[in-house]
Amino acid sequence: MEQIEPIKQIKQYIEFIMLITLLLLCGWATYQRNFTWKDDFTLWSDVAKKSPEKYRTHNNLGFAYSNIKEQYNLALLEYHRALRINPRGSKIYVNLGSVYEKMGRDDLAAEMFVKALEIDPNDYKASIHLGDIHRKKGLTGLAVKELESALKINPRALDAYNALGSIYLDNGLTDLAIIEYRKILQIDPDEARAYYNLGIACDIKGLSEEAINHYKKALRLKPDYPEALSNLGIIYGRMGRLKEALHFFKKALNIKPDDTITLINLGVAYEELAKSYELQAMSIEHRAKGEDYKAMSNELRAKAVETYQKVLKIDPGNVQVKERMTKLMSY
Repeated sequence: MEQIEPIKQIKQYIEFIMLITLLLLCGWATYQRNFTWKDDFTLWSDVAKKSPEKYRTHNNLGFAYSNIKEQYNLALLEYHRALRINPRGSKIYVNLGSVYEKMGRDDLAAEMFVKALEIDPNDYKASIHLGDIHRKKGLTGLAVKELESALKINPRALDAYNALGSIYLDNGLTDLAIIEYRKILQIDPDEARAYYNLGIACDIKGLSEEAINHYKKALRLKPDYPEALSNLGIIYGRMGRLKEALHFFKKALNIKPDDTITLINLGVAYEELAKSYELQAMSIEHRAKGEDYKAMSNELRAKAVETYQKVLKIDPGNVQVKERMTKLMSY
């Protein structure tokens, strides 16, 4: 099956029967802030009309736009307006860089973060963002340097610890990653991301039960955490607890219905459970219920096909899913 993960939202494929490739999807750089976008947008749009000469107004309106993908260009426009009024606003440069980073324009984003640090060397958020860009480029040493600089300025910067942990995981230094994630919990015991990332780290180390416990702690703090739900499904799938795996994949998809990785995992779980019922149908012990088990097996295969069809609507070129579909249809 396939796994979801922390930091940069990379996506790789994983078969729970054969492969145990962990992904890091903690998404520290894209961590969602807790606010109602509509209220913020309405407020700052109104203020901008009344006080167009105030840079903070444009900065805040840009921030409201920056949380909606379709409005990134409007966010850039507002931040540039803010900079025309206040060219030395380091935080405006950080916000501007953050939007460029979301748009995948990392070189421009890095320029903005460097400008922010030239204006204010103590802007630890700029250092964290710059560290993340270095990490994505494979410049691990520079990334760690920026993140450590951020922590010297603000030892309680949770994103910096989280990013360091992700760098260590990327480089196979799982124990060091665990240390960073535990530092987060010492500062904020209710930080769901830290428990989620600890779950990934423990799973990498083969500590499935500990990983399950960490994911469940993350879900107690953040019940609508699709990545944690999906990763629980993966672990239960590897353990052969397929009904539990299906349960968690479905819950994850209720929150994030177009996640192709979770959809593929759901399809694989249906396939594996179908095989299980088929084997039971052939056993002496369950011969009396053989026809029932065969019917259940066929029903599960049909659900797998239906699930893979959903994947292909989202990702028509997915070769792996096409191959699975072909095998199931010819069964």
